[in-house]
Amino acid sequence: MIAPLPTHSYIHASKRLLLALFFWLIGAFTCLFAQRVEEHSCAAARITGTPILLADGITSEEHRELMRQYDMHWYKLDLGLERNALDISGSVTMYASVQANSLTEFAFELHPNFTIQRVLLDGVVCPVRRSGSEVVVVLPAIKARQDKFKVQVFYAGRAPSGAKAAIGNGLNTELAQPWNQQVTWSLSEPFAAHEWFPVKQILEDKADSVEVWVTTDVSNKVGSNGLLQRVTPMGNQKHRYEWKSNYPIAYYLISVAVGQYEEYSYQVPLPGAAQPMLVQNYLYPGALGTYKAEVDRTGEFLQLFSELFGLYPFYKEKYGHSMAPIGGGMEHQTMTTQSTFEFSLTAHELAHQWWGDEVTCADWSHIWLNEGFASYGEFLAIERLLPAQRLNWLNRSVQSALTQPQGSVFVKDSTNVNRIFSAALSYRKGAMVLHMLRHTLQSDALFFQALQAYRNEFRHKVATTRDFQKVVERVSDRSLQYFFDQWVYGEGFPVFNISWAQKGNQLFLRSQQTGSSQVTPFFTTEVEYKISTSVKDTVVVVQQNQPSQDYQFTLPGEVLSIEVDPDQWLLESVSAVQQDASVIPTDLETVLVYPNPTQDVVNLKGGQGVPAQVSIYDMAGRHIRTFVPAGSSFSIADMGAGAYILRLIYGSTYKQLRVLKL
Repeated sequence: MIAPLPTHSYIHASKRLLLALFFWLIGAFTCLFAQRVEEHSCAAARITGTPILLADGITSEEHRELMRQYDMHWYKLDLGLERNALDISGSVTMYASVQANSLTEFAFELHPNFTIQRVLLDGVVCPVRRSGSEVVVVLPAIKARQDKFKVQVFYAGRAPSGAKAAIGNGLNTELAQPWNQQVTWSLSEPFAAHEWFPVKQILEDKADSVEVWVTTDVSNKVGSNGLLQRVTPMGNQKHRYEWKSNYPIAYYLISVAVGQYEEYSYQVPLPGAAQPMLVQNYLYPGALGTYKAEVDRTGEFLQLFSELFGLYPFYKEKYGHSMAPIGGGMEHQTMTTQSTFEFSLTAHELAHQWWGDEVTCADWSHIWLNEGFASYGEFLAIERLLPAQRLNWLNRSVQSALTQPQGSVFVKDSTNVNRIFSAALSYRKGAMVLHMLRHTLQSDALFFQALQAYRNEFRHKVATTRDFQKVVERVSDRSLQYFFDQWVYGEGFPVFNISWAQKGNQLFLRSQQTGSSQVTPFFTTEVEYKISTSVKDTVVVVQQNQPSQDYQFTLPGEVLSIEVDPDQWLLESVSAVQQDASVIPTDLETVLVYPNPTQDVVNLKGGQGVPAQVSIYDMAGRHIRTFVPAGSSFSIADMGAGAYILRLIYGSTYKQLRVLKL
């Protein structure tokens, strides 16, 4: 969700990193949102002390069960707000249908700071009971299953303030410097929507549409979701901004931003869209002169992500930004709230429109499906538009993830807001999971096909990690249980100790791997090695299937150095790369392949009998097939002409040969 202000050109921080660091410095709160280098912590907490850890951080399971008895279809917020106050008055209308066999009570959440003036059910006044933020409306008559009904809540009060955690409160007002602009804005993730409007805070129940009406001083503009329908004069130097979105929306993505904005808008043509799309930005007066180039990048990002992920999800409405001193960004649907503009921050928040807004994590334990995906969106934009910074981004992400040798990407305690939005785990390691999956599939076309299939299957819905896994397995036609078990549900990362020795033109390499966490002591993974000799540099890819594994390569010249994972496809730590003559096997036998070149049959001679496994790769390192040979001969007649690498496994020994197919 949110991202803190960048301290580097590609930092995409955490929603309120600056605020968190402030409280850390004064000792009031320890918030380790580590190096938020391009980290955008999407969320926020309202933890002011030791929190009561309930299902969503604030709501009892009993109350959540009451809320699950109906399906939310539509919100209409009709509120009075100003740019310099947290006072709210107005009404929220909720249109819903009964999912239980019958409904006698309608439950929602609203912070106790607000006085409920009256509640109407289809125009009839209803009694209300409250316990903290939990509100129950007693219906005048029983509603049957599938019955539709409308509840209108009139309320007033001052939104809470002073939350000592990552992102502040649900509604905030602050002076933005150096612009000297006062702004009021919302930030509801993960549990704070109830701090400014009556709401059902359950991720799986997206509203089908939303209207946000805000009456404010005529000097203000109001940014929100969807398209601006009209600005209606209200008298007394007030006017009303009326926004509407017809796309499904999760509760925490409903937003407002109120300030003395200047509008800067333009149109962007998108692949697959019949008409250019509106990019609408509400900026501080004078800010366009500073940020125009970066704001304009939004068009490039929209086109790139539409190419990679499929057409922008809300293209019939808009995308844009409302500025607020948020300390980063928050991916409000169709109109991100952003404090500044720089490459990674803007790319991250836009990527969220696919990953988090259109497809939303089913619960906060799977937040990496939002944050890891959006973080990887940063990388994809850099890879395409700023390729010289590719390794820089990867190295920073790896270094961030390595600060957490324990802990899983999957969030075991989804009531702990600081853990949900861990920069190292949910953002950086989450992004590296996608990067490693891309390498494991050995095909960019297959990787993006899987992302688009996942997006299409869960469009405007919620998903879990296992849902994503099943889609990737179906598209790639292979089991990836081991991959997700170790990288998402497991903990830590592999640590490599590499020993090698050379004899003639044979290089012998032994990889000994341990896990940084005892929870996951070993990672099955592919590893690249860059081997530099006096003749040339060679990159080889090997599969490590056991904690200690030996490999053998035929190489020209004297080996000068060996680098593990030179292109940073793997999240790993290397403890040592050292020469050690003991890795040369005493029973060394040469393996020959003949005839070479061949049109059909490959014969193997020597070695330790029939290899346990044969893998074939093309010269670019792409995997062709892996099989268990029935004997020392096999056919490659079905393969195209060209050079291929044969990788043979004999027990714990690995050997690599080259064959030319005519």
